[in-house]
Amino acid sequence: MKRIAFLMILACFVGSQMFSSSVFAAEADPAKISSIKEYQEKLISELSLINPQTDNELDQVIDGLKERVDESLIPNYYNSTQSTTLLPNTSNSSDDELDMNKYLDDNIALGQFESHSINDNITIITTNSPVFYIHQTTAEETPKDFVENGDLKATAAKYKNTKTFTSWYTAKNFLNMKLFTVKTKGYFQYNGSDVKAKLNDAWYTKGFLSIWQVSNWKKGTYKKGKNYAEVYGRGNFHFGLEIKGYGLVVQDQYIKVYLTANKKGTVWKKWSVK
Repeated sequence: MKRIAFLMILACFVGSQMFSSSVFAAEADPAKISSIKEYQEKLISELSLINPQTDNELDQVIDGLKERVDESLIPNYYNSTQSTTLLPNTSNSSDDELDMNKYLDDNIALGQFESHSINDNITIITTNSPVFYIHQTTAEETPKDFVENGDLKATAAKYKNTKTFTSWYTAKNFLNMKLFTVKTKGYFQYNGSDVKAKLNDAWYTKGFLSIWQVSNWKKGTYKKGKNYAEVYGRGNFHFGLEIKGYGLVVQDQYIKVYLTANKKGTVWKKWSVK
């Protein structure tokens, strides 16, 4: 998880390059946003008021706040985040896969992070750092499958379809700089005694200032017994940032975004990082 912290620090460092040293020396404008906590409060307040329904509407709010951030905040937070406590209470073992849903829930309970439900489709997770997470979901009706694999197996077993869900996570910082977005889309068939996963697609996008590659990207389904099925997208993200023509490379991040369901048709949206 030190690698995640390093990535966040680099994102903040890029922001610090966007302003001259003479600007840093200026006194803080009292009308400007002067702390991360204030930024987070205004972000949640304005999103709740506007209730964005699209990515564009969401981005407009975040972009508007970026213009109101006091320049002095950027070097202050760059200097104050030179530690691995950006994401506290994590294992030091790079081999551990971190269930981000549980991790965020645990830190919300500890008061380190806060989860804010803007509407049915958008949740903002603010952290004790300049980085925040956006979890978005959509749901649409799934066309009925009358034939599966050339026979009437699904119909004969009286499987029902869940809705088709798209779930994605985006990591950004308070300058509206995106680190990454990872998406998964799929649905499930269930009949009370069995469940099957159906993948539509899984994909990723990168931040504008990122220099990175993705290796071992996989998307598919997984089934364990008759009570658990999964639709996933996962891969090794070789993160880096381009700063004034120089590439600063961050070590691999193994990121997975997935949907799971049980034999009763209950669906959960999850993600993990290693």
